[in-house]
Amino acid sequence: MAEMLAGAEPAVFRPPAPLFDLETVFGWISVAHPPHREHTARDKLAMLHRSWGQDAASPPLLADPGRPAEMIRDGGVLLDASGHLPRARETFDAWVARVRAKLGGRFGMQAPGLECASWQGHHTLAGLMQDVLRTTGPRTFRYNAFVGDYARTPFGFHVDPHQEAVFQYTLHGRREALFWNALALGEADTAWLENPDPASQPGRDPDFVFTLEPGDLVFWPGTYAHGMQCEGPSAGLSMVVDRASPRTREQVISSLETQTAGGRCAMPAVDEGVMVEPGTTLVRTAVFPLAYERFDDVLMLGVCGRTLDWPDPHSIAAAIRLVDALNGAREHAVDELMAEFSDHTLPPEMVCEVLSIFAGLGFCSLS
Repeated sequence: MAEMLAGAEPAVFRPPAPLFDLETVFGWISVAHPPHREHTARDKLAMLHRSWGQDAASPPLLADPGRPAEMIRDGGVLLDASGHLPRARETFDAWVARVRAKLGGRFGMQAPGLECASWQGHHTLAGLMQDVLRTTGPRTFRYNAFVGDYARTPFGFHVDPHQEAVFQYTLHGRREALFWNALALGEADTAWLENPDPASQPGRDPDFVFTLEPGDLVFWPGTYAHGMQCEGPSAGLSMVVDRASPRTREQVISSLETQTAGGRCAMPAVDEGVMVEPGTTLVRTAVFPLAYERFDDVLMLGVCGRTLDWPDPHSIAAAIRLVDALNGAREHAVDELMAEFSDHTLPPEMVCEVLSIFAGLGFCSLS
């Protein structure tokens, strides 16, 4: 999954073994989003009674998904979804038939935060995302299920600017995934983006189209507008990584500085006169390794108790490979580093410039 993230474009992968099964995920929805939680009248009455000094039963302690489930019909969100949520031990097929009959047509549901339903599901999510989170740095991440009987994503083709990446596993049904690079979209595209009308047509051809079967894992970066077109009832489970770091920039800086200095101590002056050139050899002199972390869209580097921002977002992947290599050995020939780690995003002269900065900050010296 980390390899898909590094590709920076939508892609499909079929895992060698199933990641999830439909009924287990559907059971998570009934635990994380029980109907009685969504119907708030009981809690409001209890709150009123307690505020006026009357006895009232304390609300039960429930798993907390963070956000309520959303039930959508004809492009609109139902204010009270409680009567349409899955019941305990109800199967997916039975739920679809019941809700279709009750609403009199096609519908969709978004159910976030399913990692709160069980430790098994929680640990599975963490295990699948651990390599991705090593690349992005700490992030808010979650399950987000999309289930129902809809011909097209119920809230239309859309973009989620707060998301870093999405990995969606097809649980049930055949669906077509459409993607547009949203960085290339403009004002004219707002006429069809976020339009829940199923008759609305995109104003331009998608950049990527994939046909998905149960067992397929599709990835897309948060910079892509997207939507699904489904054949009959369908279910997909997304693993979403948000862009925002759960820590402040100051906390990230403090962490990187302490990691790369082993704690807190006085720092020598930066040597701005060091120039690393081709044909030379670098020898690591630092006790503690380089460290890095993604903060929102920036790669922050820790070097011997100091931090700096990587200057170019397009070469972050190359920068991470270079840092990992520098940490992996005591000596490096500069020519070999230039040959191995320079690419179309990181030219050879920039490799030398970065190595000069690292040397000036005390990580290595020239031999």
